Amino acid sequence: MKNLLKFIPFIVFAIVLKACTAENSILLNNEADQLSQSNPPCVDDDPITRVINNGTISFSLDVIRIDGTVVVSIPNIPPNTTTSWASFEEGEYIFSLESLASSVSDDKVQLLMNQCMAFEIEVDINNQIVSYTPTTL
Repeated sequence: MKNLLKFIPFIVFAIVLKACTAENSILLNNEADQLSQSNPPCVDDDPITRVINNGTISFSLDVIRIDGTVVVSIPNIPPNTTTSWASFEEGEYIFSLESLASSVSDDKVQLLMNQCMAFEIEVDINNQIVSYTPTTL
């Protein structure tokens, strides 16, 4: 009987531990399901772009087709702001990020943008672009 009384707390602890572990995995699975439902996989969506300006000056973004047609123009993006996503048709584009400050060099990137692609242009605190690679959604 003495040994049985010593063994009971261990059994209770094991049951509680198992119950908590199972519940946590169920919660994680439910959260993953909710996330995939709120962000369905991309199917035939146009490419998108936006600017995250963590710099100290304003920038302007132009997305230009190879033939010279401006398809997206976002002027005067203030410091410490993020623009909304802008969509455009798939194709080859020049992304031109410019500022009025003479101490900061303008930057142009030429990319082939297909469906379900995003190009997030991030400007760091030194007013330099830190991302040049588009991502697949």
